[in-house]
Amino acid sequence: MAVTSCFKKLKDFHTTYFAPYGYAQFNILFPFIFEFLPLTKQIKVKFGINLYSSIIGNNLNMNYTNRIVTKIDGINALEYMKNFADKYSIMSKDSSVRLNSVFREEFWLQNLAEYPLPLKNNITFTFLDRDETTITFPYVIIITKKFDNQSHIENENRFSLSLTYTTRNAFNYITNLEKLNWYEQKKNNNFNYIMGNTDVYYYIHKNTNTSIIRLGSFDIEPIEDVKQIFLAATGETLIIDLIGNRGGQSCLAYGLLNYLVPEYSSLHLLYEPMDGRITKPLQAFATIFSLFPDSILDLRNFSLFTNMEWMKPYINYTRGNLTDEYSMKWSINCDGQVFGTGKYWIKNGTDKKYFKSIYVLTDGSCGSACSLFLSKLKYASNFKKIYGIGGGYYNNDNDLFESSSYAGGGAFNWNDLVQYHNQINNDSSSIDYLPTSAYLNLNVFELYINALDRDYPREFLKQPIDRRLNSGDYFNIDQSLEKIIHDHIQSNGNRLIAYSLIKIIIFNLLLIIFLIN
Repeated sequence: MAVTSCFKKLKDFHTTYFAPYGYAQFNILFPFIFEFLPLTKQIKVKFGINLYSSIIGNNLNMNYTNRIVTKIDGINALEYMKNFADKYSIMSKDSSVRLNSVFREEFWLQNLAEYPLPLKNNITFTFLDRDETTITFPYVIIITKKFDNQSHIENENRFSLSLTYTTRNAFNYITNLEKLNWYEQKKNNNFNYIMGNTDVYYYIHKNTNTSIIRLGSFDIEPIEDVKQIFLAATGETLIIDLIGNRGGQSCLAYGLLNYLVPEYSSLHLLYEPMDGRITKPLQAFATIFSLFPDSILDLRNFSLFTNMEWMKPYINYTRGNLTDEYSMKWSINCDGQVFGTGKYWIKNGTDKKYFKSIYVLTDGSCGSACSLFLSKLKYASNFKKIYGIGGGYYNNDNDLFESSSYAGGGAFNWNDLVQYHNQINNDSSSIDYLPTSAYLNLNVFELYINALDRDYPREFLKQPIDRRLNSGDYFNIDQSLEKIIHDHIQSNGNRLIAYSLIKIIIFNLLLIIFLIN
């Protein structure tokens, strides 16, 4: 709980957190998945979870589908979810985006390496009916590894290596088991499944030949699948689903931008500037790049740095009431050895055909490399709109929440973090050591999007969605895709009508001039 509490207080930082391996094997499973109804500001039960009912030995939780929940543990249901999102979700500074993430996945399955163990053994839900029926359900703990005793767990925490995605194993298993991943079903009346699995999928809309690409992350593991799918995508219109994409490799974001956008074929227009707050950890980290002098670009003349000059103090900024030294602005070079020597580029010959219209669907939980990708794609010549799913929690009818989040931050090593925790915690707990199986890294760099603002980092700027869909249904995503396709057809139809009217007006003017002459 001490580790979790400390980590959550760093929600404004650009964090990477691999949980202690032993704790990461424990997950709390709730009886329901909720859906928020923005028009009535109510919460309903979207699904009862079959795995939950099979574990407790009865199907009571399956009897409340589509029922409205008014209270959770005696607290107004929406206020309960808002409090949970503010306290535990770290995906964005935007409160609507945090709630989107909570409704989609963070509430109904909680990994105990990232969320604290509840203080009681059950949870109570009150439903909207004449008698305000109240039902209490036990928490169910799913353990994904067999432990013989307590010391076995502690040894896993202290001596095992850090493992990526440990906390996602149960989530991926349950979403597939419960058939919650629409893309994984691979059958639909209106969409043809072409290829893909797990993190990246490719579908085609039957009636319009619109390409649909689901991109779950920018991680390096599925990179060849990602490149294959983007190369295979056809048609004139592309919809990219970035819901829940938490980022990954920046060079993959640059590689896709380079492939999708005509003007970004020029690296001068593609790469965006970064700078870093000068700290001892950053300078120590930056020495890696001195061994690979082709990895950092000097944006003053677009040449490659051959020394550590790019990380020397260059300018002072005051941010958050603190004045610090920052480096000059520079950019990574994806052709450099550190960043993969060009393996993220998608090669497609000289007769490349670009999509005429590109749309993105997001719930705002698009972080890090995903934010770099979307923030820059927004200004592409062939990009149309960012559609948002979720939102509507507050009285602002538009609720155009943040489309993505690129947090900056300072550098902490573990001892700094321990000291930070022990200074600000309000309980009697303390942390003495970092389990060797845990890993925590905070990004010290700031990213700039020149088209958005040359002087202020992306972290401090707004880039909201263009249109919010009145739906919070993350599990029947075809409805949202159909809405985007319908809007596209309608806007094209309006443009054709306007173009025809202009032609008629010009013809009439020419006819009048002719008759006058």
